[in-house]
Amino acid sequence: MNIASGLFFICYIPEFYANYKNKNANAYNVVEKVIMLAGTGFALGYSLETDSNAFKINYSIIFTLDTIALFMRAYYAYKNRNIDVTMNLYDNANEEVHNPVNSL
Repeated sequence: MNIASGLFFICYIPEFYANYKNKNANAYNVVEKVIMLAGTGFALGYSLETDSNAFKINYSIIFTLDTIALFMRAYYAYKNRNIDVTMNLYDNANEEVHNPVNSL
């Protein structure tokens, strides 16, 4: 169970880094994290009910990581709520098309 906890922790490092580095999310990303947090909450509740120390440690760590990930995504979704992501991608694509000609 400790190996499972370690592997879950390792998987969250790139997600936290990407959330922090890109600083973008939308409301659809938040719903995914809410569902994951609910599932982890039920698993943590089960581990507390069965009084299994290995499950308690595993799911308390995962519950903490899911909570942090949810708050990060919710913060960036709220912060970027007025930004149209599709328009920004379209604008960047147009700039890339014109830049190679200008750089010659």
